[in-house]
Amino acid sequence: MNIKEKVKNYFRSKKWWSILLDMLFYLLVLLLLIPSTRRTVWPVLMRTVLHPPFRKISAQPIRSLTEKDLQWTFYRLDGTPVHLADYKDRVLFINLWATWCPPCRAEMPGIEKLYRDYGKKVTFLMIAGDDPGKVEEYLGRNEYTFPVFIQRTPAPPPLRSRSIPTTYIIDRKGNIVFEHKGASKWNSRKIRKLLDELLAQ
Repeated sequence: MNIKEKVKNYFRSKKWWSILLDMLFYLLVLLLLIPSTRRTVWPVLMRTVLHPPFRKISAQPIRSLTEKDLQWTFYRLDGTPVHLADYKDRVLFINLWATWCPPCRAEMPGIEKLYRDYGKKVTFLMIAGDDPGKVEEYLGRNEYTFPVFIQRTPAPPPLRSRSIPTTYIIDRKGNIVFEHKGASKWNSRKIRKLLDELLAQ
């Protein structure tokens, strides 16, 4: 069977909407192969398609951080070391990410919006496993204002994840009350309600 016959058989065997979906898929693949469009198309795709909705969210503890866990050290962009214990007795929003991670980049606009409304009440720790120079360049290019730190040592077991992005919300007592692996829409009613509940405790 030659190519012409294969094409004819394809159009005969498929419905119009199936052909349209195939064309959109191949167009998307083509756009993602072009570096200039990859930077714009991929984040939009991630924000619209790959954001799983949050199910039931509650302020009930999942697990707790110990005093040893609180000794975890990470670093400001200028190289100054800080410890998780420095943020004890606060509501924490911890996000593990990297500039090279498309799902991480896709969820950043939502985190920025949440930070602008809650940044004075909730402590945001955006911890990047990345080169400080690349992180600074990325933040400046996108005009993100949330505080970013650099991870140089493994996170303590309760905050350890094999994938990024991973996000944890921690109450004032050091209890992890919410954990999510993968990109999501953080500027949501459910997350805001959870943060409000934790701040009221």
